[in-house]
Amino acid sequence: MTEPSHEPDGTLNRFPLSFTQEFFCSLDRGDLGGAFGLRFIMVGGWRIAGWIDVAALQGALDDVVARHELLRTVVIRDAEPPYQQVHPPCPVPLQIRDLPPAADRSREVRAEELIIEAEQSTMTPREVPLLRAVLGKFDDRDSVLVLTVHHSASDGWSMQLIMRDLAAFYAARATSRPPALPSMRQYREYVAWQHAGAADPAADDALQYWREKLRGGRSFGLPNDRPVPEQHSRPYSVHNYVIDADVMAAASTLANGMRSSLFMVLLAAFNVLAYQITGTTGPAIRAFTTGRNEPQFQDTMGLFMNLVPFRTDIGGCATFREIVTRTRDTCVEAYAHEIPIHHIELAVPEFMELYEDARMSEFVLGMFQPQFDGAALQIADGTYAIDERVLPEPEHPDIPSGLVWNLSVLPSGELTGGVLFNLDEFDERTVVGWVSDYRRILSRSVSEPDQEWKAL
Repeated sequence: MTEPSHEPDGTLNRFPLSFTQEFFCSLDRGDLGGAFGLRFIMVGGWRIAGWIDVAALQGALDDVVARHELLRTVVIRDAEPPYQQVHPPCPVPLQIRDLPPAADRSREVRAEELIIEAEQSTMTPREVPLLRAVLGKFDDRDSVLVLTVHHSASDGWSMQLIMRDLAAFYAARATSRPPALPSMRQYREYVAWQHAGAADPAADDALQYWREKLRGGRSFGLPNDRPVPEQHSRPYSVHNYVIDADVMAAASTLANGMRSSLFMVLLAAFNVLAYQITGTTGPAIRAFTTGRNEPQFQDTMGLFMNLVPFRTDIGGCATFREIVTRTRDTCVEAYAHEIPIHHIELAVPEFMELYEDARMSEFVLGMFQPQFDGAALQIADGTYAIDERVLPEPEHPDIPSGLVWNLSVLPSGELTGGVLFNLDEFDERTVVGWVSDYRRILSRSVSEPDQEWKAL
């Protein structure tokens, strides 16, 4: 691979895409749709207590962009093959908004409205930086910080990195001390490492594993209320939900007692839901992973997330506990053989025949867990993420077609999230019913894991 060259303006020119970026390019549907569209953005909101030095905040935002190249990287998609260009550091647009009192809305609701407003906005991936910020101020000691980043440069883990580094740079500017941040490698270094590893014999072994694991199977999908249209006529809708802390505590206790992760227990409950909806006892549920399997890239900003198909045979299981055991074994194997989803789809093309059935919609599961404690994210006197959402969202930034079911673990112990779906495919009552069924299945399963699972 040739070394990238520098243009006179400092632009770092022409280095290849990661496999995840290549996969996202395959989903591109123009300016408004797809993975490089104007609506493909990520938004995070944080409530901040205490006086904020706006100049220090602006400088800290600029420091984040200088530290992480991908926030100033443009993907040239119309070239063959597509490639990336890294641009010199540049200032982050920061908007300051006064949030006047509203008799009919609390500050919590007004803060969420600011986040939803950002989620309805657009951002071009062709202009850097791929980050912008809004600071909404209730008064001099109570504010809301909303960060928007284009999804082509970020994932859930990266959003946390942005906030951690922003807090560190803000503290450094406020105290005139160096930021307490670890050294890190740039995303283009990860791309080079990833491409070099593609020729490793272990990659061939992983492909062979997936050929055997997915033989005769199909990606799990959901029966829709209307055939999938060739082109959608409306944005995605969101149904938000909350699962109580006592249910999640029981789920965590079961997971710990079975040497499983919380995700494995939650996925086991989805395997039961899949049986209830479609009658399948061997669902291959695709779920997002962080894709960060190499410690050397834990602090690298970029698009690492991956989709992994978790195919579990629950037909021979008598109890939910046995389903958790089977699900755990599936997950351990899948993690050990994880490779980019695009490579799996090329190796097992029949696995994605769901795309060809207009009566079924794709299903993707996502789970978000905090990577850093609150102290690492603190700006001013105190900062906490605004995770629990109570307002209805009329629409959501564009995603690939299908249904995405998100799970988020809160510091309170609750689990919250949203189901993203399109009204061209599903009635809202259908989605609400599935969420209700999942909550019931999970609650009964973790409280009585040794009962016959079909009775759930």
